[in-house]
Amino acid sequence: MTILDRYILRSFLFNFVGWNLCFVGIFVIFDLFTNFDSLMQAGKAAGSVPKVIFFYYFFKSIPIVLLLGSILSLAAAMVTLAMLMRNNELVPIQAAGISTLRVVRPLIVAVFCTTAMFCVMRECLLPSVQDRITMEPADYVDYRGTLLNVARDKETDINILGNRVFRSERRISEPEFIFPRTTMRQPLRLTGESAFQKPAAKSHPAGYLLTGVKDKNILQSPSIHWEERPILLTPADTDFLEPDQCFVVTNVPFESLASRDAWRYASLWSLISAARNKSLDVGTSMHAAIHSRLTQPVLDMTLLFLGLPILLIRGGRNVFKAVGLCGLLLFAFLLICYASQFAGANSGMPVLGAWLPVMIFVPLAVNQFFRLTEA
Repeated sequence: MTILDRYILRSFLFNFVGWNLCFVGIFVIFDLFTNFDSLMQAGKAAGSVPKVIFFYYFFKSIPIVLLLGSILSLAAAMVTLAMLMRNNELVPIQAAGISTLRVVRPLIVAVFCTTAMFCVMRECLLPSVQDRITMEPADYVDYRGTLLNVARDKETDINILGNRVFRSERRISEPEFIFPRTTMRQPLRLTGESAFQKPAAKSHPAGYLLTGVKDKNILQSPSIHWEERPILLTPADTDFLEPDQCFVVTNVPFESLASRDAWRYASLWSLISAARNKSLDVGTSMHAAIHSRLTQPVLDMTLLFLGLPILLIRGGRNVFKAVGLCGLLLFAFLLICYASQFAGANSGMPVLGAWLPVMIFVPLAVNQFFRLTEA
């Protein structure tokens, strides 16, 4: 890495971190005015007001950074390059025989690294901290979980109800499983104190382990099968169950019970598994989310290759003109992306809505890149 590379990267990181801190700070300030009383009460009850405020906004700011990450990385790259041009630093660099492509190479590498970092955060960090992201100030004193989102097993028609869910324990409080007439001779309502999601094992398939079942008729009855597959295991003929436990066999994932927007923070593999799950009625929105997740890194890099040539060729040394051009580019880019998604959703082809911006902007970015190599 040369001195020039370190100089450009240092300027990029300064701008990138500065932009992120500014937007996160704006969010914290405005949100603090709204939740100040509840945060103060929660902090006093927990024993430390600064600690509660810090952790509350630390986790709340993660989705904001991911949402604005690609835009801010482009802005940081554009401002870095514009300042080089405004301070007349680009002219002596090119006079020394260094090509324009060689000058912007550190910026391309930096944006690629930030894009890869955001992908890792979406796939690994968000799913692991989504419980903390959705927490309210009162939850830092007495965490009572989140309200359960009622779900139905599309394959067996079992309805899953309950009071609250706890993601860290994979637990449902006051669960209620309703077996309709399609799977039973008569409707069955199974309740308990708690239900824990269990993956498939040698002793049982995937499902939910109910504890504290008080219906003796169910506990003393044999296990129930439907279409040659078990749907309810009871302790009467199952070894791994305690006397007050039952096991409901279902492939409904815990994430679908956590909240209506739980899939927004799920990993790509979880989205693909949910789309393949016969127990879920995900519709076309899940397929659109999967393809949008796939196209997001491509669009992030495409936005950079569209912006760099515009700045170098038409920006000149006027930093305000350069920022204005990048702002217009960003506005047009986001407008077409959202219009494509809207058109795809209303036409019944949301997958096309995710890939249409790629088909539009990637050829333009390639053409602009060739122009950049000739500059």
